[in-house]
Amino acid sequence: MNKLFTNLLAVSAIAVISTATAFSDDADALSGKWSLKRANDQGQTSTRILEIKKNKFTFSILGNDDKVALYAEGDIKLEKLGPFNSIKFYNIKAGLSSSETQPVDEERASIYQLGEGSLTVASDFEADRNQKPSLDVYSKAPAAAATTGAMTLFIDKIVMHQTPQVATWFVCFEAKTDGAMQRYRVPNQSFDKDGVTIQMDLKVPNVRAGQSCTFKCQLDDVEDDVCTDDIDNTSSGKFAVTESGSQEYKPEDRWRYTVYWHLK
Repeated sequence: MNKLFTNLLAVSAIAVISTATAFSDDADALSGKWSLKRANDQGQTSTRILEIKKNKFTFSILGNDDKVALYAEGDIKLEKLGPFNSIKFYNIKAGLSSSETQPVDEERASIYQLGEGSLTVASDFEADRNQKPSLDVYSKAPAAAATTGAMTLFIDKIVMHQTPQVATWFVCFEAKTDGAMQRYRVPNQSFDKDGVTIQMDLKVPNVRAGQSCTFKCQLDDVEDDVCTDDIDNTSSGKFAVTESGSQEYKPEDRWRYTVYWHLK
């Protein structure tokens, strides 16, 4: 997990280039989604997405293929340190995906300053770590886009790399966001063994980039049972919605699948 902690430092110190707003308004000003593209020493680029809602945050790093390489979530607290504004990240959980997080036994505290539309991020100044301090600039979606930017989330497909089913099986998939729930279930549609691609084209309306989508995937060899509580295998997960992306899940030793989505 040490490598995950290092990556997480990109969100540890937040300063926005522009005139500072009043500290009492900072929680509202920080609320929303911030993104950054960054290249590593090998020239490989990644996208970092930080979303803050009230006293909670989520953070994702997406690779060139838009797959989630790191996910973190936790609490934030805004404090005043002399003339500086400080943001503390704590109760952190991090992992390779939102369904595979572990508690992080460390807090992050950073100095920040707020303005309009951009964030200058100063990281790794508050402690001696195996990471050089860095300066990054995050961007925020315009207020108009944040207000009217509801789109449709398409769950394009699921690739079942491995399944715990040994013969013919059926699938039931439910996706939920804050505003809607949709179910994929095709009567009389069955699948066999491993390595199956299930084209779903499931549409979830009124979704914005950065929202969390939770889902439940169920398998059974009896069609009438697959969308009930009397099922053979069930898996729950979630992902941070992006313009397009995919995420792999492994709920059991013999069950591994990838969910693909896009916004339109």
